[in-house]
Amino acid sequence: MKLHSEPTLLSKGVYLQIPVKITLLDEAIIRSNEPEEVLTFKYNNLGNRFIIPWRKIKGKLRRLVLEKQRGLNIESKCALKDDLCMKCPTCFLFGGTGETSSAGAQYNILSRIYGETFISEREIGDITPYTANAVREQDLTTGQALMSILTVPKETVFRGVVTLKDPTPEMVAILVDNINRLSRIGARSVEWGRVQTEIEGFHLSDREELSIYLDFQNKIKVESKVKKDLKKLLSRQNLPSVDRAYKILDRQVKKLISSLAGKGKNQGKKTGKTPGS
Repeated sequence: MKLHSEPTLLSKGVYLQIPVKITLLDEAIIRSNEPEEVLTFKYNNLGNRFIIPWRKIKGKLRRLVLEKQRGLNIESKCALKDDLCMKCPTCFLFGGTGETSSAGAQYNILSRIYGETFISEREIGDITPYTANAVREQDLTTGQALMSILTVPKETVFRGVVTLKDPTPEMVAILVDNINRLSRIGARSVEWGRVQTEIEGFHLSDREELSIYLDFQNKIKVESKVKKDLKKLLSRQNLPSVDRAYKILDRQVKKLISSLAGKGKNQGKKTGKTPGS
């Protein structure tokens, strides 16, 4: 099975799955809506584990891709959440809703990048809260109150799988580069949450086969299914440099979006309705 030569609107059923390991270099705050809640989940077969929801990994990757894209002067005003341009490599890879974007696009884009919950390798032991002085805003003094913050301990190892649907060399180059650039995770990451991110291999198939959740249950051995050397796949597929990949994918996406918009206009003329009405 090979990578596609260029992106298409309709899926052709090719999935590149990339197992990823994230190791905390120091404590991290990984929480949901509650300000001091460490995100954990009790699995029937795995016990209680720290987790990183996929939406947090995806959100971080999307911001990294946008940063790099802006540095190349590609749709530099595109930004989360209501300023999506709906016609750049980032929007194409991670998706967007046209009605809520500043572009007012009459179409939606489904994400080409999927993922799963990242699960800690070990069950959770005792959680030690971090206690610090709260600062009094009026005079910037401390000692007025104490605040307790729950953190995920340093050296905690998380594993998960990132999936790229209908991959092209350009899409793979962009995704791999930004997975490797993932260096912080969680809340207050300006001071905590440094991580080491490692790509553990790849699996190219006509379906999603890999799952860390099933691997931890010994139902699927991810290690036995992946090929270790992602660089060999990329060299065989004629992978461009990362900067060139952004520029090529940008042209390809704009061409696709233009053809989609053209179909909508023609349909509107035939039915007497505007596209999306």
